[in-house]
Amino acid sequence: MSLEDFKFIYWMEYAHRMWGRALVFVFAGPFAYFIAKGYVTRQLGLRLSALFALGGAQGLIGWWMVKSGLETALSVVMPDPPTGSMSWVNGASKIRKLAVPVSAVVGITAISGASVAGNDAGHAYNSFPKMGDTWIPEDVFCIEPFIRNFFENTATVQFNHRILATATLLSVGGLWLAARKIDMHPAVKSLIGSTLGMAALQVTLGISTLLMYVPTSLGSAHQAGALTLLSLMILLTHTLRRPSPALLKSLATAVKST
Repeated sequence: MSLEDFKFIYWMEYAHRMWGRALVFVFAGPFAYFIAKGYVTRQLGLRLSALFALGGAQGLIGWWMVKSGLETALSVVMPDPPTGSMSWVNGASKIRKLAVPVSAVVGITAISGASVAGNDAGHAYNSFPKMGDTWIPEDVFCIEPFIRNFFENTATVQFNHRILATATLLSVGGLWLAARKIDMHPAVKSLIGSTLGMAALQVTLGISTLLMYVPTSLGSAHQAGALTLLSLMILLTHTLRRPSPALLKSLATAVKST
């Protein structure tokens, strides 16, 4: 590590500590003042005290991580046996090539869901897997010009969302199957399994919402599910990112020494 690298880390750590300490005064000062003036009720005071305690716990965990040298704290979450590290890195690289396009499919599906909501398309063709009595509705491309069908035609918007949702479930399922055959960190495999479970739940919510004529509770849960699934895919893609050259070099050195 060069001196400039050390300075960068030092000032980041110093700023982080000062920011945390400043938050204590920003919260505790007004809180004590409002209590002294009688502006805070007992119930609100208990809630704010609990919030302050959570902030204190966050600081305590940060202190513990620094005190233990960070290595011990990280090893609880992600143990790193040197003999398997390079294999895990290579496996993550392979899965990332699949995870990126799958993330794109999930994102496009979420956008198409917004079109369904905007056109109230969920109130039409309330049957599954067919749309009414047919697989493809007759009025799927009845609006001119043609491109308007994908934004304003209820049949087209819902048909597209069905196709994309099916493609999402199949692609996430394919990603899960591919990950089973590749040597990777157990935490990554667990994340992929959770993503598949969320995709299956999201499809189930979508079908239930459609068959029950879009009740508010199910509709809201379906929208929240879309956000959760997309967040999981973003987290997975970030987790599978390519390590820094310095880390790769250190892992290679560790493997050679064992």
